[in-house]
Amino acid sequence: MTPTVHILTGEYPPQCGGVGDYTRLVADALTTGGFAVHVWCPAVTDAVMDGVMLHRLPDVFGQASRQMLESALTATPGTVLLQYVPNALGARGANLPFCLWLRRMRGRGADVRVMFHEPYFYFSWGHPLGNVLALVQRAMAAVLLRASDIVYLSTETWVRYLRPLAAPETSMVVSPIPSTVQSEADPRDVSRWRARHEGQDGDAAVVGHFGTYGDHLARELVRVVPVILYSHSKARFVCIGQGSDSFVERLCRKNPSLARRIDGTGAISHADIAAALRACDVVVQPYPDGVTTRRTSVMAALANGVPTVTTAGALTEAVWGETGAVALAPASDARAIGAAVVALLRDPAARATLAAAGRRTYDERFAIDRTLEALLAGPPVGA
Repeated sequence: MTPTVHILTGEYPPQCGGVGDYTRLVADALTTGGFAVHVWCPAVTDAVMDGVMLHRLPDVFGQASRQMLESALTATPGTVLLQYVPNALGARGANLPFCLWLRRMRGRGADVRVMFHEPYFYFSWGHPLGNVLALVQRAMAAVLLRASDIVYLSTETWVRYLRPLAAPETSMVVSPIPSTVQSEADPRDVSRWRARHEGQDGDAAVVGHFGTYGDHLARELVRVVPVILYSHSKARFVCIGQGSDSFVERLCRKNPSLARRIDGTGAISHADIAAALRACDVVVQPYPDGVTTRRTSVMAALANGVPTVTTAGALTEAVWGETGAVALAPASDARAIGAAVVALLRDPAARATLAAAGRRTYDERFAIDRTLEALLAGPPVGA
């Protein structure tokens, strides 16, 4: 009998989003491994895609969705794997009824597992409504921890957030998020992107950043990019990914004298993202809270063997310093981040060493094969 996995998620391609891309990776890998995979999501059309059965939920994990899922799980038992981001469950991030329902399903014998991409909203002075939401989301996390036969964490950091809410016997497995961008590229595409990155400067040193240019990271980049370009006369900076065009416009308005040396790709395919990354000499990924194993943007650079400078902050795990997979600078220190980038631009041997360490660490610890190993290492999946 074919083992079955029911994946519950708030997003799935063609919707854009890191959790959706990750869920598709996991679904495809499980299907290739011989599992019958059903994906339940409010934002898909009922279909079969690459062997994965997609089911559109009638609402965002509300009562109608619970009724549909309960019927499906009764008719086709199997492992339930929730991709958990609190706000993705609807109800403005406070869907405690769905969490309680999932716990009841476990009580009826369902094999329930939760992948915690994020744990809960933080408490903050001056935001009473936000603090109410933070409290509700802690209750949601506590219920889900008790609803789960096993929980997966996108970063080791979440252990200290969630362990106090869990029963002593709850099994927690750290399962880093692999790159959602492919790890190979046609050399002709790499050359094409390199020519675009360099522009008219055939001997330019190219620094890239990959991301979606949300407010927190954009504030870091606005300070880091000028430091790099003023410190290295031949450096050019390229912003890769959705949202990069509008970010580059803002950056150039603030730094008109550097505008000729800054470019953005806009939204491009995953194949082009891989090629555009490989065309860079160095990639810089400055996270204000520090790099973690849940950052798919840094994973994309490592998977494609690009030397990477990133930041150590409050959420950064020990693996980054232990493996030497990246060059680390203090979070939110634009001068230190820029200096680390420029030092690599001036040292080809150091770049090659860093690139090799990054790719090796990715293959050994972060790739999708490691995700499957984590899923399959515990109790039998889909039985």
